[in-house]
Amino acid sequence: MLNPREHIQLLIDNLSQQENIFTKRKNQIVTMDGFTERNILIFHQGVISGCRPSDDRLLVNFSAPRIFGINLYFDTTLLYFRACTDIRYEFLPFVEAEKIINEKNLWQGVSVNHMMTIANMLKYVNNMAGVSSYAQVINCLYQLQAEPEIIRLRRTAADYIVDKSGLSRSTVMKMLAQFKSEGKVTLSKGLLMDVKDLE
Repeated sequence: MLNPREHIQLLIDNLSQQENIFTKRKNQIVTMDGFTERNILIFHQGVISGCRPSDDRLLVNFSAPRIFGINLYFDTTLLYFRACTDIRYEFLPFVEAEKIINEKNLWQGVSVNHMMTIANMLKYVNNMAGVSSYAQVINCLYQLQAEPEIIRLRRTAADYIVDKSGLSRSTVMKMLAQFKSEGKVTLSKGLLMDVKDLE
C-alpha cells in the first residue's frame, strides 16, 4: 500500500514532462499568474512556502513532491509560493493533466494530494484564526519545531512567528523572552532548539 508521498509522486511521474521543468533559487517567488489557459503547478524538489498575496502572510511550508491548481474549486490566485530552498517545478495545462489522469485512472493520487492540502490549510485555520496572541505564538513554536531542518535552523523563531501570525515583533519577542526565562523554549542565536510543554 502506498503512503501519501508515494501516491503524489506516482501522479507526478505520470504528469511530468521533463522539458517543462524549471528551477528557482532560495527566496525566489513562483506565481500562477500570467497564463492565458489554466495550469497546474508541480513541485518536484525543495521546500516551499505558501503565502497569502494580500499581506504576505505565511500560511504553510511544504516539501515536494506536491501539486497545486488541480482542484477546480481552489483559487490559486489566493496563494503565491516562495522557495525556502532551491526548487524544481513545472507548469502543465490543466486540460492536459485532466486527460492523463482520466486515461491512467490517477484519481486516487489526486484525492491524496487534495487531502494533504486541505489538512495543511485546516491546521492553519484551527491554530491561527480566532485565537489569542499567546496561543498563536505557542502554535507557531510547535509548528516551527515540526518544520524540516532546512527551515528550523535557518529562520529565527521570531521571524517565523511574525511571518506566520502577523503579530508585532515586539509582542513576539516579549513572549519568547518569557518562555525562555521559564525554561520552556531553548533558543540559540534566535534559532529554536527545543520546546518543552507550553500548554
